[in-house]
Amino acid sequence: MNVLGIRCSNRDYTFAILSGTKKRPRLIDCNTILFPKGFAKPKSVKWMLQEIDTLLKQHRIKKIAMKKNESQFRGKPYDERIECETMVYLAAENCGIKVVCKKTKGTIAKDLGLKGRAHYLATSLNTSLISDYDSYSDKQQEAILAAWSELT
Repeated sequence: MNVLGIRCSNRDYTFAILSGTKKRPRLIDCNTILFPKGFAKPKSVKWMLQEIDTLLKQHRIKKIAMKKNESQFRGKPYDERIECETMVYLAAENCGIKVVCKKTKGTIAKDLGLKGRAHYLATSLNTSLISDYDSYSDKQQEAILAAWSELT
């Protein structure tokens, strides 16, 4: 079963696709995609919907785990991130995906068998199970961890 981990921001989105199990995760794809510049808002959200829809269909995704915003909760950057996340929900519905969850670092840690504190992801998680994990950006690592936490 393939799981999509996704982290949205107001300038880009980052995704990771994993399969396997929590004890034997396999990273299939991971990337950060910048939003196109100069698009009007309707065209921008349509583009995002098409991007996610393509990922879901191309990789036969069964579950989606979104890394939840844990800092700013108002303003234009927050609004743009929420619009991006909304397109993920809409693409999931269009593809018949019933499991879409939003996770904080603490929830991810708990779901990976650690104590439910964010710092355990950095201090106690054996990330060597994911090849070259340390070479990925912070956003990519968050998307990887989100997807990994939803593997069985």
